[in-house]
Amino acid sequence: QGLLPLIIQSSTPESALVIGLGTGITAGSLLAYPLQHRECVELLPAAIEAASLFDGNRGAPSDSRLAIHVGDGRHYLLATEKQFDLITLEPPPPSARGVVNLYSTDFYELARTRLTPDGLLAQWWPITTQNVEDSQAMMRSILDVFPYVSVWTTDIYEMMVVGSMQPIELDIERIERRFEVPDVKEVLTEVGISNSSELLATYVMGREGLETFVANARPVTDNHPSIEYAPWIRPEVIQRVLPRLLELAETPHVKNATQDLREEIQAEQQELSDFYRVILAADAGDRELWKKLVSRVVSRDPENPYYRWFLGDRTQ
Repeated sequence: QGLLPLIIQSSTPESALVIGLGTGITAGSLLAYPLQHRECVELLPAAIEAASLFDGNRGAPSDSRLAIHVGDGRHYLLATEKQFDLITLEPPPPSARGVVNLYSTDFYELARTRLTPDGLLAQWWPITTQNVEDSQAMMRSILDVFPYVSVWTTDIYEMMVVGSMQPIELDIERIERRFEVPDVKEVLTEVGISNSSELLATYVMGREGLETFVANARPVTDNHPSIEYAPWIRPEVIQRVLPRLLELAETPHVKNATQDLREEIQAEQQELSDFYRVILAADAGDRELWKKLVSRVVSRDPENPYYRWFLGDRTQ
């Protein structure tokens, strides 16, 4: 949510805003990147206090390099005249009361005015907390505002959507230079991303693929907040949404990439896809398929901390 959009941004990012502190993990990741200005808006004072209890946020709640404001994130965007190179948010699922207004076209239109010309909006996309039609509506909302949209995988149960007004040029030389910043590399390695090809392998699709997924869905607006009334947890949805997204997945176009690097990215994407199929098999109760796939994934990358954690190794 924090580092990937900064690494892939076409221009040099200098400022970032996090809407919602939560556990502080995203805000903490911004401390690893050499930004000049960092802000966070959190609705609940108690959340700011509690964030200090969580590991992994690099001490963000008490770090003077991060300005934390108590208030409503959308109201803050309305009131400020500042523009940011990155606005990133991971609100609760849209069925939580009052949260749908952070998933509407109205919100995205507001956020767009608070981005620099090359600025990016990065938002968490939960894919198991609403039905397929509601996920399509959520994505239609952002597609209707930002001409350039891409989807990146962050977890089996969620994705990250990145929107911008300008195309994002994935220049491997720039990406590798930013990835090699020591603090940045340390944070990403902790979650199983140890090089730029593994980072780029988390790319799922661009606008064309997302348009195919969305089809003719009606967008979410402040006046039509239909997804607010969806049941929160839908156990069967993961079996419908994730396979469809994997079917539409594509390899990113990377400027200045060698053929070896392209093949490496494709191999990493296949490994990640196989891992997700491991989880889908477990979710469906298919033990034989699970055993077959999990041995293949683990044999390829036995030390990957993300895989090991997800498969039950809590020693990491």
